[in-house]
Amino acid sequence: MKQNVFDKPVLFGHRGSSFDHPENTLDSFAACLDLQIDGIELDVQRCRSGEVVVIHDFDLKRVAGLDRRVDDLDYEELKKIDVGNGQRVPLFEEVLQLCQNKVLYDIELKAEAVKNLGLEREVFDLLAKTGLQKQALVSSFNPVSLLRFKRICRNRIPTALIYSDSPSVPSILRHGQGRHLVRPTYLKPPKEQFERARTWNYQLCTWTVDDPKEAEVLLGQGAMALISNNPKALRQLFSA
Repeated sequence: MKQNVFDKPVLFGHRGSSFDHPENTLDSFAACLDLQIDGIELDVQRCRSGEVVVIHDFDLKRVAGLDRRVDDLDYEELKKIDVGNGQRVPLFEEVLQLCQNKVLYDIELKAEAVKNLGLEREVFDLLAKTGLQKQALVSSFNPVSLLRFKRICRNRIPTALIYSDSPSVPSILRHGQGRHLVRPTYLKPPKEQFERARTWNYQLCTWTVDDPKEAEVLLGQGAMALISNNPKALRQLFSA
């Protein structure tokens, strides 16, 4: 269902304030709170023992230099791994407890395939448990995961389709075609595809925007939300 999710432009910290803190960590999200950024973008998946954890990649090679997959590790093992500056992979619930209702949550569901691993249900249940459904936006590159979440939440939480030209995205889904299947409430195109997406009559949240001049242009073209690694550099554009 197309609808207006944003009534004014919104700034999200990409994996927190990841320009100057380890991404997707409590320190990175706390920095967004300190800066009074509108929202945080974060990535969620399940580890082997079932907890919903906040980490972008499906393995630990990039963030910790370890050749281990997240879904091969119990949380007791995962939480001992340093992902930068002594920071650990947090639980989704810990991020919700830290930020409470002080931010909007742009929650990206990390799902490699179509199999139901229970992620969507667990994310919804944690939002319900903490009473933060109205602070939440849920997105994914995976249209099947989004459809599953839409059913679980009964379309009461806005959803967004993410897409890009990345080789990791199936070619048929690289330019927003998945919107026909999902019928999301808004779209998350990369900034390189923003111009084309403007013609589709959706509100748009675009990424990843770190340059203030570029941000100003995108806002002038109708972007309703920007995702930035360096929200501190852009926050003056959203202070009005």
